[in-house]
Amino acid sequence: MLKPKVAAFVGSVLTELDYPPDISFLIDTCPRPELGDYATNAALIYGRKLSRNPLELAKNLAAKIKENDQNGIFDRIEAVPPGFINFAFSAPFIQNLVKGIKGSDHDWGKTDHGKGEKVLLEFISANPTGPLHVGHGRWAVIGDVIGRLLSAAGSAVNREYYINDVGNQINKLVLSVEAVREGKTVPEGGYGGEYIKELADRTEIKERKKIDSSFSKLLIEIILAEQKKTIQQLGISFDRWYFESELHAGNKVKAAVQKLHDLGVTFEEGGAIWFKSQALGDDKNRVLIREDGQSTYFASDIAYHLDKFERGFDHLINIWGTDHHGYIGRLKAAMKILGQPADKLEIIIGQLVTLYRGSEPVRMSKRTGEMVTLQEVIDEIGADATRFFFSATAANSHLDFDLELAKKKSNDNPVYYVQYAHARISSILSKSQILNPKSQQGVDLSDLNHPAERELMLKLLSYPDLVEEAARLRHPHRLTEYGKELATVFHHFYEKCRVLGNPSRLFLVDTTRITIRNVLELLGILAPETM
Repeated sequence: MLKPKVAAFVGSVLTELDYPPDISFLIDTCPRPELGDYATNAALIYGRKLSRNPLELAKNLAAKIKENDQNGIFDRIEAVPPGFINFAFSAPFIQNLVKGIKGSDHDWGKTDHGKGEKVLLEFISANPTGPLHVGHGRWAVIGDVIGRLLSAAGSAVNREYYINDVGNQINKLVLSVEAVREGKTVPEGGYGGEYIKELADRTEIKERKKIDSSFSKLLIEIILAEQKKTIQQLGISFDRWYFESELHAGNKVKAAVQKLHDLGVTFEEGGAIWFKSQALGDDKNRVLIREDGQSTYFASDIAYHLDKFERGFDHLINIWGTDHHGYIGRLKAAMKILGQPADKLEIIIGQLVTLYRGSEPVRMSKRTGEMVTLQEVIDEIGADATRFFFSATAANSHLDFDLELAKKKSNDNPVYYVQYAHARISSILSKSQILNPKSQQGVDLSDLNHPAERELMLKLLSYPDLVEEAARLRHPHRLTEYGKELATVFHHFYEKCRVLGNPSRLFLVDTTRITIRNVLELLGILAPETM
């Protein structure tokens, strides 16, 4: 909201002066409030490009912007060494924008940046061979928040969970359960966790005498039901659960391999069919069809992504685990060969999670003596804390997750800190009897001139820009950071400015409530009115 306003003025003046339009410049908040609200390096960038003195150019641009600011949007526009231009918005302009937050309510922060772009977002996609672990949980939350951000930024988002329900991993699952059921040793490379014993002990499994496709289907149904239950506790839903078996039933895997063959990018060796991925930048060629005639997961992935493109989506986003990093290049190469816009396939690699209790790493589950499941984490700290902590770090960064911190009822716990700010504001407004007033648009905000009031108003008005940037960069952690910052700015304002009995300040408090609530909604977290 504010940053685009500065960009529009700078861009307009550059166009008016016939400067090259295709040069990128930055607009960011000033490091100190006395310098202004926002600054641009446009004169530095253009000065270098046009061999002009950047400070002189900055002075010329600043003068021209002042001349064009007929409505008094800016209170101050200054060129400062070595060539930055600082902007300070006028108080009436800021106050008027803040009044609009109330009318927007739940839509406050939403933008039309996505312009209805059809996005297919695939995330989690864990093998149906066991419970979801904490890594799946992180990718689940990050994927869901990215979807919420894209929707808030104007995109039409479809969420999809892909299920590998055929192949070697499913065979291992069946053999493992059967071995445990019969009191035998799990075969090498099989699954030996406590959950396998639990599966084998289930009545419907014990009653099955024949090991056939219906047996593996039953195992998958049971495991998927548990995965869905866990996912639903995090408030996550999918538009479609896409089974790999659907691809095979529709002969889509064979058709994709045949298309690659017709394009001359496959060869046969040792009875297997290979993709010439090495010639396309991969470290080696990849098998598509094994010597026994069975397709590989890579072949299925090619068919699946070809199917995605053919369904008419403008942009595909996958969130994969760190073990899939090597897949990116070869999959994009295959899509490009097949005539699909590979640049529209975006793959985000989620890094690992390490659990701690204070300073002590948590390596094993207390219940099973094996991996810690996502369900155990939710049971211990709750869905809100799970979502906040999984969102709080960039997806491509390792996450150290302190379970003890996540349970604390103090300001040390960031999710508690943000939720408490919302509850505190709700209490203030309730006491003032103006929570959700029907008519407050006519309130006069012209007396909001205290530095703490201005700081809070600017923070509130930066929210739409934050949503747009977080959506564009796929950075859910920007939301958690903003939530913490806004809570801190509000607490500072509340300490400096007496609120009760002051209508304009109470209005500002209510717009803060709306904004914090909307932040928490995008994070999929409750905004409590009492704590």
